[in-house]
Amino acid sequence: MSDFIYTRKRMKEQVLSQYVTSIYEGDSPFVMEYHGEWGSLAVSRSHYAGFEPYETEKYICIVIGGPVLCYEENKHLAFSKNNEGTSSIFHRWKKGEFQPEEDVSGPFVLFIMDKETYEMTCMTDLMSFIPVYVYQEKENVMLSTHVDVLAKASDQSEQIDEVSQVDFVLYGAVTYPYTNYINIKQIAPASIHEVKGSNFHVTPYWIPKEENKYHSLADAAKELRKGLESYVNAITDHTDNVAQFLSGGEDSRVISALLAHKKNRNAYIFLEEMNREGEIAEKAAKAYDANLKVVTHNKMRYLTMLPNCSELVGSGAQYFHVHTYGIHKECQFEKYTAVFGGLLADALLKGSHIRKLKGTHLVPFFPHIKRGNYSASESISHPVFKKEVLVDLQKRRTEHLNYVKEFRTESAEEWFELWPSSMNVNISNIHGNRRLFSSYEPFTAKDVVKLSAKVSQSWKLNRRLFHKAVKPYLKPTQWLFHGEGKLPYYPWYINSFVQASIWSVREIEKKVNKNAKYQGPWFDWNSILSSKEWKETVSQYSDGLSVLEKQLNETDLQQLFQTNQLNFVQKINLLQMLYVNHTNKK
Repeated sequence: MSDFIYTRKRMKEQVLSQYVTSIYEGDSPFVMEYHGEWGSLAVSRSHYAGFEPYETEKYICIVIGGPVLCYEENKHLAFSKNNEGTSSIFHRWKKGEFQPEEDVSGPFVLFIMDKETYEMTCMTDLMSFIPVYVYQEKENVMLSTHVDVLAKASDQSEQIDEVSQVDFVLYGAVTYPYTNYINIKQIAPASIHEVKGSNFHVTPYWIPKEENKYHSLADAAKELRKGLESYVNAITDHTDNVAQFLSGGEDSRVISALLAHKKNRNAYIFLEEMNREGEIAEKAAKAYDANLKVVTHNKMRYLTMLPNCSELVGSGAQYFHVHTYGIHKECQFEKYTAVFGGLLADALLKGSHIRKLKGTHLVPFFPHIKRGNYSASESISHPVFKKEVLVDLQKRRTEHLNYVKEFRTESAEEWFELWPSSMNVNISNIHGNRRLFSSYEPFTAKDVVKLSAKVSQSWKLNRRLFHKAVKPYLKPTQWLFHGEGKLPYYPWYINSFVQASIWSVREIEKKVNKNAKYQGPWFDWNSILSSKEWKETVSQYSDGLSVLEKQLNETDLQQLFQTNQLNFVQKINLLQMLYVNHTNKK
C-alpha cells in the first residue's frame, strides 16, 4: 500500500479517504476504509504486487511499501493485485516467528489492528525509509505515513512549528523527531510500536551500533556484492517486466550489471536536452544491453512541479528530488512490476555524509579526508534568522546528536544525517517514487544497511569499499568516463590524476564560454533561479512568509531571494516553505 492513516477515535466514512487523496493532483489511488469500535483506518492502494490488505474476523493487516521477503520466494510479484505478501507476513507474525530485521528487506511499514482487543502494532523499517508520524490527544492516538494528512485529520494544519521551518530552510530536513507541526512527531525507526488502551509502547528491534564486524575490506566487499545480488534476484526471479534509471554515473552502472540478465529491458534518463551526460548513458546502456529511453523535459519543470510534489512528499521533505514526477505518466512506469534506481549508494557506502576538509568539494579529484573539528551541534549563526530561534534549533540538533552518540562514537556526525533517513535530504526521492510506481532501490536492502553500520568510515572514504565490491560490475565500461570525468572501474588514487586534467579543461571552458549548455543530469538550477517564472512563483506564495516573520531579521521577501544571504538550495527550501504556509492558510 502507499499510505495509511489510523485513528483510535472513530471517524465518519470517507473523511480519512479525502485527506489521503488530497496529496495527489489527480489520478489518486483507490482508498479502502475500515471502521469499528477500535477506531478508523484508511489505506490507499499502491503499485507493489502482493501487498493488498489482509483481513480476518479478528485482525486487519497492512503493509506499506514493497519489501522483499527473505524467508520465502517472492512469487506474489508475478501477479498484479493480491495480498499474498501481506498474508505471509501476518501469519509469520501471528506464530511469533516474524523478525523484521531479518525477514524483510527494503522500505516498509507493517500495521496490524486487533479488532477485538483494540490493540495496534506498527513496525518501522531499519532506517524509517518510510517514516510514520504520531499525534496524541488524551485517549486518542493517530498514526499516518504522511505528515500533512495526519495534520489535516487531527486539525493541526495551522499549528506550525516555526523552529522546524527554519531548520528546513537552512538544512533541507527537519531534525528528528520534530515535524512541521508542533504536536506531531515522527516515531522511531527500526522499532515495534504498540498501542494498548491509551498507552504507547516502543521497542527497538535493531540499532545501528558502531562495530566493525569484518576482518578485511575484501570480506566486507564480498558481503556487499552478495547482499545486492540477493535483493535484486529475489525480485527479478519472478518477473521479466522491469526497468531502470540510467545516468552518466557509476551507481546506475552497478544496477545495470545486476539486471544484465534481463534482456530487452528499458533504461530511462531525464535531461533538459541531449548532452554529455546523455551520451555517456547511451554508451553504458549499450555495454549492459539495455534499451535507453532519453526523456527531455521543459527547463522550468522543476519549478512548475513545486505544488504537486510538495503535497506528494509532505512538508519537511525537499520536493525536487522526485525527478520522475509527471514524466512517470509519459513513460508509463506503472506498467512495470519493478523500476530500479541507484539511490543511497553515496550516503551509505561512500561517506557522502562524512564532513571532509573544507574546500574538498570544490576540487573533486582531491582525496577525501575526514574533517575532525566539525560538530552538528555547534553554535548556529545566520544573518537571515534571529538568534533566539537559532538557539532553539541548536538545542534540537544537539539533542539528536547526543542520541546518535549513544550507539556511535567515531561516526556520530555522519549518522546524525542518516538516522533516521528523514535526516537525509535526498530521501524524498523514495517518498515520491513509491507513491507513483513500483520503485525498488537495491541500496536500501537490509544487508546493505547493516553493512554500512558495521564498517569503518575509512573504508567508505574515497570509494574504497564501494570500488572493491562493484569493480566486477564495472568491467564492461572500463574505459567509459563518468559524467564527472573519472573512470569508475579504477580506484581513487588513479582517478585523482585522470580527473584532474579533465576537470581543469572543463573549468576553463566554462569561463571562456559563459553560455555553454548544461552538461549534467536532471536540471540546471541557475537558469531556473534567474528566470521570470521564479520571481512570479515567489510573488504567488509571498503571503506564506507571515508565519515566519517573527523569526526573521530581514522581512523583505525580495531581499531574501536576491541577496546571497541564503544559498541557492536554501532559497528553494524557502520557496517550498512559503508554498506550504500559503496552502495551510486556505
